[in-house]
Amino acid sequence: MKLNRLLILAVSFLITINLAKADVAEGEKLFKANCTSCHAIHDKIVGPALKDVHKRRDAKWLIKWIKNSPAMVQSGDATAVQLFKDNNSMPMLAFENLSDAQIASMVEYIKQESEKPPVAAVAAVTTGGNKSGGNGLYSNTTFIALSVMALVLLVIVFILFRIKKVVEELYKQKFPEAAAAEKAVTLSWKTNRSDFRYKLFKKHPVVGTLFVMLTFTLIFGLYGFDYGNKVIGVQKGYAPAQPINYSHQLHAGTYKINCLYCHSGADKGKQASIPSAGTCMNCHMHVTASAKYNGNISPEIQKIYNAVGWDAVKRTYDPALPKTPIKWVRIHNLPDHAYFNHAQHVKIGKVECQACHGPIETMAVVSQQRSLQMGWCINCHRDAKVDVANNDYYEKLHAGLKIDGKEFITVAQNGGLECGKCHY
Repeated sequence: MKLNRLLILAVSFLITINLAKADVAEGEKLFKANCTSCHAIHDKIVGPALKDVHKRRDAKWLIKWIKNSPAMVQSGDATAVQLFKDNNSMPMLAFENLSDAQIASMVEYIKQESEKPPVAAVAAVTTGGNKSGGNGLYSNTTFIALSVMALVLLVIVFILFRIKKVVEELYKQKFPEAAAAEKAVTLSWKTNRSDFRYKLFKKHPVVGTLFVMLTFTLIFGLYGFDYGNKVIGVQKGYAPAQPINYSHQLHAGTYKINCLYCHSGADKGKQASIPSAGTCMNCHMHVTASAKYNGNISPEIQKIYNAVGWDAVKRTYDPALPKTPIKWVRIHNLPDHAYFNHAQHVKIGKVECQACHGPIETMAVVSQQRSLQMGWCINCHRDAKVDVANNDYYEKLHAGLKIDGKEFITVAQNGGLECGKCHY
């Protein structure tokens, strides 16, 4: 009996460990998918560092905060209000699509990462006395090794050329008639292609082979460079099917709904933010478009109801109804190493949405209108004039321009071409 109990306890312990590992792994995926654009464990980015947040905040409070922080701030929760003020009154996105268990797994991942030393400290220990600051393949040691190899190859090439010269001299001394006959062939390859092929592929087959390889490498290299520059990662024209057939032409065009009503983060932070289903429900708890469907609710609007658990008959949220989050497909996607801040362009620069997204108010199906490549952004910065006269943000800049006798300045002249602005 004691042995059986011990076995049961051991199995239970192993199951608990595996569940914990699964929770942490799931939490890591969710954290990286939803949080890393604004938060890090040990460093402050846009939001505060999350190290030991499980010690500073109650678990239930954390779940409520992550699900809908703006609502907590509006409710007057003292901790939420103070946290909001401490971070420049910048609202955090709501994640109502995450379950309590998923948020708990994220907190568990943060807890585990909090116990680890910062990455910089680990790097300092592992590199030891290596003053190069590099490790692995990209280090000074690798550079020195490659330099030595290149020097050795140059020496070998020099020796081979010397050997070739000596052999040619010996050949002339031993076979003077043959050498004289070869020397008599003076036709240029420009006038005699067969002679060129002879010299290149028969007399000097190694040189001929290298010439052909170099030609193909150059041609395919240029083609590959052009393809990589214009095709790979460029999604101009990309128009994926979305889970709901949402028409910007109808909402932004016909009904004149302001872009910032749905994309409320565009003038406040880095992300424009995807509207939550709750934002859609502000209108669609009343608007069902049933007139177009013989008295039935529009199938597309019904998808919103399914996402939030709305009972259209009782006209209320029903906790018993299953909820199916809307999985929107991202269209405009910049590389991870490129930084773009919507607020800087929308609020400060007064840039219209159409400048980057095209005539969005005419699109029944949204597609990417611009290449969003670095060259496209740079050209915009070179051409776009800063509206210093009608923008209070540039009041001091405008005063300086007047002193210098200038009427306007471009974004490029205002530091818009500095590498660190986009690749920090």
